[in-house]
Amino acid sequence: MASPITGTGLKAPQHSTKATVGASAARDFASRPESVSEVRAFTRDALAGLDLAVDDVVLCVTELATNAVRHGTQHEGTFHLNILVDRAKLRAECHDSGSKRPTLLAPSDADEGGRGLLLVQVLTSRWGVVSRPSGKCVWFEIDGDTSVLQGRLRGGRGDS
Repeated sequence: MASPITGTGLKAPQHSTKATVGASAARDFASRPESVSEVRAFTRDALAGLDLAVDDVVLCVTELATNAVRHGTQHEGTFHLNILVDRAKLRAECHDSGSKRPTLLAPSDADEGGRGLLLVQVLTSRWGVVSRPSGKCVWFEIDGDTSVLQGRLRGGRGDS
């Protein structure tokens, strides 16, 4: 049985076993720059064996995690990543305790940053932000017929 993630309305797995399409892989990460590489590894592992554009998903999840670390959580806090695959789409959600909504910027060629959400917008079918009582959830979805996937989503709910 899964337990609720405080303030999100989502259920977190209590154990980390493989799950088929239709389940989720979820994990909490410390709010520190080093966690972004952990997020990339977690995402690659969770999507291993699935017929998806994994590099695009990893890039988009990295952008959400980077924003959570830089702007969304208190120092020493955590953020939560949830990756869901169903028959029609992949959805990634990044929950943090910050109330400030991210802004899609239009950086100039000379700007060194500010392109993260622009990349998410270009590489995904849709993205958005949902306010929560204890922060926000920034999410994206990538449409596609995943009913033909032969792999398994790792790190999610058990397929007992």
